[in-house]
Amino acid sequence: MLILTSRKSFIIWGAVLVIFIILMLLPIKIKYNIFVRGKILPAKEWIIYKGTDGRLTSLLTDYKSGINQSYDVTLFDRGDAMQFALDNELSSGKRINKYDTIATIFSSEIEREIESLNGDILSAKASLTLNLTGEKSAIVEQEQKNLAYAIKQAEEQKKILDRFSALYEKGLVSQEEYELAKGTYDLNMINISIAEARLSTVKTGAKQEEIGLIRSQIASLEKELSVMQKRHNSFTITSPVDGIINRKTNSDTLIIVSDNSEYVVMCPVKVNDRKYLKTSTPIEIHSLGNKQNVTAKIYEIDKSVKVVNGLQVFIITASILGETDQLYPSLIVDCYIDTGDLSLLEYIERIWQRMVN
Repeated sequence: MLILTSRKSFIIWGAVLVIFIILMLLPIKIKYNIFVRGKILPAKEWIIYKGTDGRLTSLLTDYKSGINQSYDVTLFDRGDAMQFALDNELSSGKRINKYDTIATIFSSEIEREIESLNGDILSAKASLTLNLTGEKSAIVEQEQKNLAYAIKQAEEQKKILDRFSALYEKGLVSQEEYELAKGTYDLNMINISIAEARLSTVKTGAKQEEIGLIRSQIASLEKELSVMQKRHNSFTITSPVDGIINRKTNSDTLIIVSDNSEYVVMCPVKVNDRKYLKTSTPIEIHSLGNKQNVTAKIYEIDKSVKVVNGLQVFIITASILGETDQLYPSLIVDCYIDTGDLSLLEYIERIWQRMVN
């Protein structure tokens, strides 16, 4: 009886082995998927958040390339009365377009400086006009009279000098008297030159050096005003992307705009599975237990290793093409990464490796 039982067991195990060998030899292919969980992210996301020191920061992240495309910081002076106001019509879930106004910022200090600079520029331009046009007509008339008086004195002294010159040649006056008369005439001629110069000054205005100084002051003030106006204009915040608004955030984050025209999914994959993946590898996306009618393909495999829940992983990123109403930013989904069809032996071997690793 024992011999019959042993023979029967041998036959059964032999049959199993034969069947197994036959299955191994048959051209059977089994699809092998790596199951991981992934996070849905928009192609681009723009966030405005505030800091404890009063600064406002806006960050535009391109999740598809993994690059922060812009990083802007607005820091207000201490003591400045600043007001930040979001557009009340922008509610969560509303779609906006690129360059739509999101919020405005009012700074009393900037407004004060702009008004002050405008006043300084107007004052400097008025001073320039005054110096270019010369003095008032009454002052010009007075200088004209001074010049005429100086000329008259020189003419009278010229007559006296001519008489003294004739008498000096005849020896009727001394050399000292002649030289005194000539010195007085020369002095009168100098007074004429001074009077002419004063008249020219009051007619034409200030010296060119003074006018140049005023013009340089105006140019400097206008440059400073341009800088302040650019800063003031930057206080009108516009969206850099098309997208959906989310205002239901934490206390530090003021608003999020998600560009959901395209999604990407980021998945952590075990280091041991790295050899099975390559770019363009397809991924099935399941949300809420249902396979989504979209196409996802890996386009980036991170080369740096991270530790998640005690496991060494690397991050893969896949682009998602197609439309579905069951994918949202930050949603956790099931991902089945297609690594190709395997023979039964290869399939068993890979399952075993995943179990022991």
